[in-house]
Amino acid sequence: MKKIFQYLLFLGIGGGLIWYSIATGIINPAKLWEDVSHANLWWVGLMVLLTFVAHGSRAARWQMLLEPLGYKPSFFNVNNAVWLGYFANNLVPRLGEVTRCSQLYKSDDIPVEKSLGTVVTDRLFDVVALFVLLIIHFIIDFDKLWAFVNQQLAQNTGGQSNKSNLLFFLLIGLALAGMILFVFRKKILQISIVKVIFEKLKGLLDGLLSIRYLKNPKLFLFYTVMIWGMYWLMGYVLFFAIPKFSNLPPIAGLTFLVSGALAMILPSPGGAGTVTAIVSPVFVTMYGLSKDDAGTLSTFVQSSQMLATLIIGLIIFIISIFTNKKTSK
Repeated sequence: MKKIFQYLLFLGIGGGLIWYSIATGIINPAKLWEDVSHANLWWVGLMVLLTFVAHGSRAARWQMLLEPLGYKPSFFNVNNAVWLGYFANNLVPRLGEVTRCSQLYKSDDIPVEKSLGTVVTDRLFDVVALFVLLIIHFIIDFDKLWAFVNQQLAQNTGGQSNKSNLLFFLLIGLALAGMILFVFRKKILQISIVKVIFEKLKGLLDGLLSIRYLKNPKLFLFYTVMIWGMYWLMGYVLFFAIPKFSNLPPIAGLTFLVSGALAMILPSPGGAGTVTAIVSPVFVTMYGLSKDDAGTLSTFVQSSQMLATLIIGLIIFIISIFTNKKTSK
């Protein structure tokens, strides 16, 4: 019952944001259909090929994390598990990690609790990679990002003076918080919840430092760059499928990647609703798209990637039913 309620909640978040996007004009159904129906599907096909490269790189990176544990599953089995994980995530958010570990148990008899630990490490490096991309994006496109932040602050606080006051009080608050934390640091560290937080942070740090135990850390980092490089291209090439978006610069692909990744924090099946609602205002402010054009672009990119993952994932799921013979112990 709990899982059903959770799924309905995720579905409700996505459905609610789709309704919000239509109600506020971010999505214009008639215009969306007109643009998408004339899209060049060759670019969608290229996106699918890039997706295979991205997931293949993730599978190869995961193999490297499993090796120190004494397991050497085949690339075929690991790649299938990765695809099935994404397939599950597009149906039920947060289910993918457990799904791919369960699949690897079926194919290679690797205990779920052990492979799940490597998945946590895998995701930790993704968080670091996303943080690095955010910094790179901030440096490259500082003016547009600052304009977007200023606009949001102006809308939420009612003008320039309020925005300045908000920034001033924010800086004062941060300074006071820093002083309090420094003065009472010893007592604060004795609080149970703080101890738990620090233990969790230490665990995360240990996971990141586990790269030291890999045979080839440089290859691991190469796969990480490949994963996120392909993620960028997977979104950017779809801009060319609809001609009026083909003049957007490559940095816009990075904008879509980082804002879309942040949008996925709000759980909905395949990012449906969340990506459109969050990414569209960014493209309106930073690249001058109209509201409904930004909605068309974000919806088209998110839907294309989701549908490709579901179709290919379903095919791999059917194949895995007949190929789940344990190949390693």
